Parts: sequence; structure tokens; C-alpha cells
Amino acid sequence: MKKYLGILSILSLVLILGACSDSNESKGQTTEDTNEEPSEDSESEDGEIHEIGDTVEVESFEWELPYEVTVNSFEQSQEYNGEPIGTFVMNAGESHFLGIVNLTVKNTGEEAIVIGEYVHPDIVQGGEMGGEQFIFDVSEEDLSQELQPGEEATFDLVYIMTDAIESDYYELKFENNAPTEQSYRLPLE
Repeated sequence: MKKYLGILSILSLVLILGACSDSNESKGQTTEDTNEEPSEDSESEDGEIHEIGDTVEVESFEWELPYEVTVNSFEQSQEYNGEPIGTFVMNAGESHFLGIVNLTVKNTGEEAIVIGEYVHPDIVQGGEMGGEQFIFDVSEEDLSQELQPGEEATFDLVYIMTDAIESDYYELKFENNAPTEQSYRLPLE
């Protein structure tokens, strides 16, 4: 009986060590994956990180419809259209601000598109994964516009952001994490 308990104890120990080993390996993989993300001076997987003012061709990955986007400006503010940040987010900290991105979207495809159904820009900390959505209510009217082929629209997207991040910039990503992803650098003041 003692022999079987000894063997069972050894097998348990091997399984525990194996589980710890797998855990460390996956952590190592995660670290490696994170290190492969673009840094301030690197290029994203699909190309360069674009600057404010650049016009970029994007294809909606889900719908396979092309469009162009130009980020015209990026502003950090404590208010939007005369409304303070507290109107948009409760308990905003001192490091929080409204990131106002003015952009132009042009339909370069052959069929009409509704902007909000095909254009999905996410904001992320520079060189990171994930993404935060804009405050939809602020731009609902603009996002509901239907653009015919060749038409364009210019409007603001407003994000809740913070300057308490490790990077000195944010990225605005179109088609985030899709093979057709395009990114813009939004430098912090």
C-alpha cells in the first residue's frame, strides 16, 4: 500500500510541476507576443503607423468594402461642444480628458455604406492590444449617414482617455486586430 501511495505522490508532483511549467511557458509566449507589438518607432504588422493628416485606404474586413480615412486632427480637452467631461463620464479623475479625433471618411467602393456599420475605429495605448470605443451618442447622427460611392463626410469621434499611461501616444486603429488593420499615431501633449 505504501508503495502505491509513494507512486501516487510522485505522479501528483510530476503533474503539478508540469502544470507550473506549462503556465510559465504560456506566460513567456504572452510576453513574447507583447514584445512583438509595434513600438513608437516601429511599423505595425500591416505597415507603418500613420500620422495625423495622412489619407489611408482601408477595407472593412467583415464586409470587404473599401473606404478612405483621413485623421485631420486630435485634441485633448476637458469639454466638448460646451459640455464638461463630467457630462460624458462620472467620476472622471484628474488624468482623464476627452480625446477628440476629427476625421474624414470617403466611400471608395461601388455601393452605398452607412458609416457606423462599416467604420470601426478603436483607441488603444501606443503599442498595446485591445481597444476602447468612442462615445457613440456624441457622433450618432454622423455615424448614421449613408455615403454613396465617391461621397465623404467629416466629423468628430470623442473618446474618454487618460494621460496616466506608459506610452506618450495613443493609436487609432481601423479594423483593429484584422488583417486589414490600419493605425494612426495620436501623440499626447
